[in-house]
Amino acid sequence: MTVKRIIVIILGLLILSIGGLTAFVLLKEDVWKNVALNAINKNISTEMSAGNVSVSFISTFPNVSVNIDSVQISGSNEKPLLEVETLGVAFSVWEVLWGDPVIRHLSIENGEISLEKFSNNTWNYEITDSSNDDASLEVNTIELESIDINYTENGKETSRGFVKSAHISNNVADVSFADLTYGSVNEVFQPFYGEFSAEYSIDTLGNFTATIDDGVLNDLSVDCEISSPNEGQTRAKGNFSGVSKGEVEAVFVDRSNFEGWSYGGRINLFFNVTRSSGRIDFLLPQADFAVAPSLTGLSMNNKGLISGEVGIDLNFKSDQIGFSLKNVLVKSNGLNVKLSGETPSYGKSPLTLDINSTLDLSTSYHSWIPNLTSETQSVLPNDGDLTVNTVIRWMPNGDIKSSSLLIEAVSMKGMLNSSPYTISNLLGNLKNDVVSMENVQFNWAGNVGGINCTLKSIDGVLNGGAIMGSVDIDAESTVVDPILSWWENRPDDNTSSDMLLLPHGSDLKYNFASKILLWEGLECADSKAKGCISSNKLRISLASSKAFEGEGAFSGMLRPGGQGWTLGLTGSAEGFSFAEMFRVYENFGQDVLRAEHMEGRGEVAGTINMVWDAKGNWVSNALDADLSLSVSNGRLKNMEVFDEIADYLKENRLIAPLVDPEDLRKRLADIDFEYVETPISVANSIVSVPFVAIHSSAMDVSLEGDQTFAGEIDYTLGFALRDLKDDKQGEFGNIQDDGLGTMFFLGMDGTLDETEYSYDREAAKAHRRKARNAEFNRIKDAISGGGKEDEENEVEEEGKKEEEESKEKRRSWRSNSNDSDILDNPDDDDF
Repeated sequence: MTVKRIIVIILGLLILSIGGLTAFVLLKEDVWKNVALNAINKNISTEMSAGNVSVSFISTFPNVSVNIDSVQISGSNEKPLLEVETLGVAFSVWEVLWGDPVIRHLSIENGEISLEKFSNNTWNYEITDSSNDDASLEVNTIELESIDINYTENGKETSRGFVKSAHISNNVADVSFADLTYGSVNEVFQPFYGEFSAEYSIDTLGNFTATIDDGVLNDLSVDCEISSPNEGQTRAKGNFSGVSKGEVEAVFVDRSNFEGWSYGGRINLFFNVTRSSGRIDFLLPQADFAVAPSLTGLSMNNKGLISGEVGIDLNFKSDQIGFSLKNVLVKSNGLNVKLSGETPSYGKSPLTLDINSTLDLSTSYHSWIPNLTSETQSVLPNDGDLTVNTVIRWMPNGDIKSSSLLIEAVSMKGMLNSSPYTISNLLGNLKNDVVSMENVQFNWAGNVGGINCTLKSIDGVLNGGAIMGSVDIDAESTVVDPILSWWENRPDDNTSSDMLLLPHGSDLKYNFASKILLWEGLECADSKAKGCISSNKLRISLASSKAFEGEGAFSGMLRPGGQGWTLGLTGSAEGFSFAEMFRVYENFGQDVLRAEHMEGRGEVAGTINMVWDAKGNWVSNALDADLSLSVSNGRLKNMEVFDEIADYLKENRLIAPLVDPEDLRKRLADIDFEYVETPISVANSIVSVPFVAIHSSAMDVSLEGDQTFAGEIDYTLGFALRDLKDDKQGEFGNIQDDGLGTMFFLGMDGTLDETEYSYDREAAKAHRRKARNAEFNRIKDAISGGGKEDEENEVEEEGKKEEEESKEKRRSWRSNSNDSDILDNPDDDDF
């Protein structure tokens, strides 16, 4: 027998066997239908309805399948548990031939399964009849196709999904699904879809666990573990690996938080979710990022590298989303930031951020400071590194509050008002709404020193509130001129109608000390000042300094007055050198009295008030002062004006015979005097010197008069005739002081540059009048034993009145051209 014939015989036998089995199955079709229906009915305690029943063998070999159409099975609550177009059960063909058929395979197509959990922790699918020992139903394989599954808890639908296909066998489930929602989870996430293969188990206590490897959820690769304790919440935890920012964004319902930024890496995402809460963690490997100006407020996209961890806490019951950051590292345009933070409810509670950052100050400030003007950027440091460590609270309304801040910099450099500056040893601290800085060193335009400061209520200060605290400046040197120049040209110089130094309610105490202070050629040593600044007042409690080889101390106040600011000072200075003062101030712009003319030490005490308008311009005609000036060990030498006086006396024929001009010139060339004291007043741009007697080595001289700030003068010099006399002119005899004022008065008018001299007749008359009154009172006192005080006062007041009238008549601020004041008139009766 050939091989071919053998094969044909075997195939024939197989066909006959299968055909026989098929015939046997089909002949027993009603039996198998009854077996299937009876097996189902015997194992459930609820009602079941069914339509047509058909048997299949060839397509399911070696199983016999019974398909039941239009099946409806009620749950324990008498509501439909299962409503499907086709319910299929299968028997093993061998059990059909040699034993009792047992249903081991169940398939469901095109329908709906409704699962419900009741308040007593029971389920509507608990419908098996435990009293029945029938063993004809032992399902170990379930297949689903196109099935809607609804999940209801305590009468409320909490989940819904569509199973495209599912095969469950031997504790392994292969499932493809779509449109899956789960409670309030899908208020945050889009409906889920995907496919997975899971291994599962159910222990004797009813605890369910399942493990999914390499599943797909919303196009994301996922590994997951699901657990459902018999008396607890269902929990799903797992991870998505290698997810792009776009893929993550597609999962969320609200995508607004993903707008305005990009991330070029692949994110690893971990989740742990129950029906009441959830946690999602994003692990971001270092990758490129960009943030749009709409989020940062900057003028351009901010780009760089970023890595870190982001966590989202979901509370479905309270409808809250928590947010956290951990080990987030950002590198962008010279800015390196490490930050962490959290908020229990995003959008409802503050976001607390712990930020550690380092700025490379040589990079563009526009990369990380919004709304920065070019004027402000020009004065910011452009070299060095700045470290900022802070804890801030980002409020839901967008406000940012800082609870702690630490700023450090070894050295920062920049330009201010075209001069380079350096700030070093910067250490600033913000804690409990108080900012403090200790020993911050500065060096700019000759200003070198250190600053310590403390500012309270810094949140209020940043919002324009009161400034409270203290500032201490300890300088090696202070140069005032560049400070004033910067102040006058500062970019934020917006003159306000409110005359305020600081915001209302401010109280800023200050202490200032400088070993050297320079101001327009003035050099001061050991300068100190302390006081306080409020909204409309700068108080100088005490200030002192050494200058012009002397030392001064004063107190005062700067405050608004009228349309400007008034500075009032009260104090004194002693031991200063007039020569040094005139040298420093270049003789105050005049040539009559210069530094080389004088020697002596001065003392001054009194009050002075100065005024500036709202724009900072000094109002000269508003200056007023009442001072007491004294000079000790004074000396005047080689003053050209004394030569002019000698020449004038020589050229006037009525006085010339009494004067030896060369002798006078010689004596006036070098004058010593021990002590002179006089009050000085300043008002309406006029400096006034009342009558003062000067006893010198050359002669006794009196001086009184006025001078304007413009250089106009009206002075009167008084000489005793005995000091002017020429001993060679014997025919005049010796001129004796008769007590009635044998004095000669010389007027100095015009300007300091062009002085005109004249005989001051009114001053001579006033002097004689005063001398007569004094002599009258002396004789009267001698006769009456002292006289009456009121009579003396009356005489004194009358003399003052006459003197003032004479002075007012004399003051003209012009050249003296009155012929009556010329000493060439032979009819003059003054001599």
